[in-house]
Amino acid sequence: CNYIHLPLQAGSNRILKRMNRTYTKEKFIELVEKIRTYLPGVGISTDIIVGFPGETDEDFNETLEVMRKVKFDSAFTFKYSPRKGTKAMEYDDQVDENIKQKRLEKLISLQNLHTKQRNQSFIGRIEKILIEKESKRDKRKWSGRTDSNKWVVFDKENTKIKDIVDVYIKRTSGVTLFGEIYNKARAA
Repeated sequence: CNYIHLPLQAGSNRILKRMNRTYTKEKFIELVEKIRTYLPGVGISTDIIVGFPGETDEDFNETLEVMRKVKFDSAFTFKYSPRKGTKAMEYDDQVDENIKQKRLEKLISLQNLHTKQRNQSFIGRIEKILIEKESKRDKRKWSGRTDSNKWVVFDKENTKIKDIVDVYIKRTSGVTLFGEIYNKARAA
């Protein structure tokens, strides 16, 4: 797979330190750039937590800036929730639940934009797809993944689960790509 999951957690060095992370946002961005240099077309996903104790608007905006710089293919996003027995639960500067929710919504909106932009670059390309399962919405179609971990839906034709097929990508909608099995004879 040409895919890496690289948890950012937060884009503020102050919050990363508070989370006990051993990296800075600068080192994180440098690592992403190195990965993309060595693995062109790589898909990169991440984890981001909003509302960690003490997170200010400025800290949150730094996270958005890292997202704008990196443009992740996808992200698993969470609101911080206190866990009994953790150091973070003891902090007296917990972030209000409404603020966490608004930040999460803003984060998801930005990630949806980046996912759509990155997926649009696949339109018109032929991708090798590993067929994983029947499409949830249409029993006549398969769902499978590119080597960079993007979902693609296409007609079944004479294929089966576990096949790897060439698919011409025609369009995108949200996080899903749509295409048709590429037939060299048909294309000629």
